[in-house]
Amino acid sequence: MNTQSDIKLTDQLERELIDRELGTQSLGFAHDVKRAIAFVQSAIERLQTQARKAHVVYANG
Repeated sequence: MNTQSDIKLTDQLERELIDRELGTQSLGFAHDVKRAIAFVQSAIERLQTQARKAHVVYANG
Protein backbone atom coordinates (compact mmCIF):
# COMPACT_ATOMS: atom_id res chain seq x y z
CA MET A 1 0.00 0.00 0.00
CA ASN A 2 2.83 2.41 0.84
CA THR A 3 4.62 1.63 -2.40
CA GLN A 4 1.49 2.29 -4.43
CA SER A 5 1.02 5.62 -2.67
CA ASP A 6 4.64 6.56 -3.38
CA ILE A 7 4.21 5.71 -7.05
CA LYS A 8 1.08 7.87 -7.31
CA LEU A 9 2.82 10.77 -5.59
CA THR A 10 5.86 10.45 -7.85
CA ASP A 11 3.66 10.34 -10.96
CA GLN A 12 1.77 13.40 -9.78
CA LEU A 13 4.96 15.33 -9.08
CA GLU A 14 6.36 14.41 -12.50
CA ARG A 15 3.18 15.59 -14.23
CA GLU A 16 3.24 18.87 -12.32
CA LEU A 17 6.89 19.42 -13.23
CA ILE A 18 6.21 18.74 -16.90
CA ASP A 19 3.16 21.03 -16.88
CA ARG A 20 5.19 23.79 -15.24
CA GLU A 21 8.02 23.52 -17.75
CA LEU A 22 5.71 23.35 -20.75
CA GLY A 23 3.69 26.26 -19.39
CA THR A 24 6.84 28.37 -19.17
CA GLN A 25 7.80 27.48 -22.72
CA SER A 26 4.37 28.32 -24.04
CA LEU A 27 4.50 31.70 -22.30
CA GLY A 28 7.89 32.29 -23.87
CA PHE A 29 6.50 31.37 -27.28
CA ALA A 30 3.52 33.67 -26.82
CA HIS A 31 5.87 36.47 -25.83
CA ASP A 32 7.97 35.85 -28.94
CA VAL A 33 4.86 35.94 -31.13
CA LYS A 34 3.74 39.22 -29.56
CA ARG A 35 7.20 40.72 -30.14
CA ALA A 36 7.16 39.59 -33.77
CA ILE A 37 3.70 41.10 -34.32
CA ALA A 38 4.79 44.37 -32.71
CA PHE A 39 7.88 44.45 -34.96
CA VAL A 40 5.80 43.93 -38.10
CA GLN A 41 3.30 46.58 -37.01
CA SER A 42 6.05 49.12 -36.38
CA ALA A 43 7.64 48.34 -39.76
CA ILE A 44 4.30 48.84 -41.54
CA GLU A 45 3.70 52.08 -39.63
CA ARG A 46 7.17 53.33 -40.59
CA LEU A 47 6.56 52.47 -44.25
CA GLN A 48 3.17 54.21 -44.21
CA THR A 49 4.76 57.33 -42.72
CA GLN A 50 7.46 57.34 -45.39
CA ALA A 51 4.85 56.82 -48.11
CA ARG A 52 2.80 59.76 -46.83
CA LYS A 53 5.91 61.97 -46.78
CA ALA A 54 6.85 60.87 -50.30
CA HIS A 55 3.32 61.56 -51.51
CA VAL A 56 3.40 65.08 -50.06
CA VAL A 57 6.80 65.79 -51.62
CA TYR A 58 5.61 64.44 -54.97
CA ALA A 59 2.43 66.53 -54.82
CA ASN A 60 4.38 69.67 -53.88
CA GLY A 61 7.30 68.94 -56.21
